[in-house]
Amino acid sequence: MVELRTKRRDGGTISGNVYRIPRVFRFLCVGAVASLLQLALLYVIQLSGIPKLLANFFAFEISTQVNFGLSYLITWYDRTPERPTLRYLIGRLLGFNGMAVTTLIINMSVFALMLMYVHFMIAGALAILAAATTNFIVSSRIIFRRRKGFSRGTTGGSLSRWPF
Repeated sequence: MVELRTKRRDGGTISGNVYRIPRVFRFLCVGAVASLLQLALLYVIQLSGIPKLLANFFAFEISTQVNFGLSYLITWYDRTPERPTLRYLIGRLLGFNGMAVTTLIINMSVFALMLMYVHFMIAGALAILAAATTNFIVSSRIIFRRRKGFSRGTTGGSLSRWPF
């Protein structure tokens, strides 16, 4: 488990302060990083001559793995065990990637449709936006759901009592 424990002058830790930010904002920040990565990869991959639809697929798959890592460590950290086993991590990764198949279908469908009407980068951004809602709901309710006696508990933040 990777944990950032850099002490600040006021005695708190950087990691402790990250988890005080409401989950929905952490989700948006992690999603923004993954989305920007996906768009950057889409642009770079299509420069190599790979068709844009295939380039979007590869960009999506790579950014999905980064999204899982950041989601686990930042967005849903309080719903993870103190000492996760390899089996637990693989289970969450497989579940996240299973959910990603659904969001991939949404992403690719919106991308293919919008590609007929707008610039491919705008189509990519709209596809990401369409898939993000599904990602949050499925992650909240299934992949990183609260488990009594198993999760770390709430992490704080004014919106931490939302049903997500």
